[in-house]
Amino acid sequence: MIFDKKSKLYFREKGGFKVDVSMKMSAVDDAFKEVPPADKMIVFLRQNIGAETKPLIKEGDSVSYGQKIGDDESGGLLTVPVHSPVDGTISKISNMLHPISKKEESVVIINTKTENKVPSLTPLDPKQSSREDLLKRIREAGIVGLGGAAFPTHVKLSSNNISTLIINAKESDPNIACDIRLIIEKPKEIITGIKLMAKILGVGKIIFATRTKEGEIAEFENALKSNSIEIARIRPNYSVGSERLLVKEILNKEVPSEKYPTDIGVVVHNVATAYAVSKAIYDGEPLVSRGLTYFSKDTGAQNLWVRMGTPIHHILKHVGVSPDAFERIALGSLMMGPTIPNSSFPILKATSGITAFTKNEINPYEYSLPCIRCAYCNTVCPVNIYPQLIMEAEKRGDANRLRKLHVDVCIECGLCSYVCPSRINFTKYLTSGKKIIQKPT
Repeated sequence: MIFDKKSKLYFREKGGFKVDVSMKMSAVDDAFKEVPPADKMIVFLRQNIGAETKPLIKEGDSVSYGQKIGDDESGGLLTVPVHSPVDGTISKISNMLHPISKKEESVVIINTKTENKVPSLTPLDPKQSSREDLLKRIREAGIVGLGGAAFPTHVKLSSNNISTLIINAKESDPNIACDIRLIIEKPKEIITGIKLMAKILGVGKIIFATRTKEGEIAEFENALKSNSIEIARIRPNYSVGSERLLVKEILNKEVPSEKYPTDIGVVVHNVATAYAVSKAIYDGEPLVSRGLTYFSKDTGAQNLWVRMGTPIHHILKHVGVSPDAFERIALGSLMMGPTIPNSSFPILKATSGITAFTKNEINPYEYSLPCIRCAYCNTVCPVNIYPQLIMEAEKRGDANRLRKLHVDVCIECGLCSYVCPSRINFTKYLTSGKKIIQKPT
């Protein structure tokens, strides 16, 4: 058994606020269960930060498992290809409402159910491969950060003058447990992936950041130590899972505003990303599936292994619940997952969880009250900005004011919304404020 499940587990935040993470404990001991692909898979041609890819196929084409169906090397450094999760036939290429964006191009694939899972790329021998070969493979496999940001992995690993690689296995989200399950089930592949990342970056210092206590994952800890990977045990705090705050917590180095950890010689990667890198290089497996945690109050949590493009309603039916039983569904965690209009939307590369709310669980932000200026949102903010003032500036569309209030450093943790006594969804205004300052003047 991992973790003490006899008592409630809380993460402590600024201002004395506590986040109850005991709800994830039901999933810690739950092994991954593979969800078979749906009859109709929906694959968006952009699943990462960066430009949308262009379709490499047309309607009526046959595709195979792992085949590249979208790419655009002229689209810039941040463009990452997408692959077919099944053998099938391209039914439709059209614009659809993206789960976390506006309408974007998607590919509908009719699954021919051939059960093919043969890797589509040729395995590489890292000893015989150059840094450029390894980076090219990571891009070709479509790997992005699997902790939520979906930043292209090959771009981070292309950084020079890096002194430290941090592997983020803290998994702060209160109802997500897929990372800890991956550590339990795939320790060898994870460590292999970490070493590959370190080889590409040319770093000697590797730190594995975890919230586990000594001895809770003893075999994995011993494997880390035998591979000269340092273990950093992070205090029980939800927001420290953010990349910038994790660097500050572990190395006591501040990442300046408008800069990135790479600018101070640090690269941070999620533990699931390390696993994907190992699979891509040693097995030739592109990123077409991932682990995630399904959670609802009625059923508790389950860990699932799901292919990208699988519709949510198919996943719900597989775990034995009706999509009609839920009023709201968040594509992600309880704190940070964006709510999707219905269960027809598919999972993406960055989908670490599915959080389903029953019809008895009222949306707390549906009937917000006026702000009472209690400043609780300011008190709990882990990056020390002012959500209430940012909300007012966002409503006015005041880009200059938003810049002065440093809306760009918001990590979208959701704490300001979670604690608000007036049930104001500050996160909505913060994310919108970021988009306002990004618009050309």
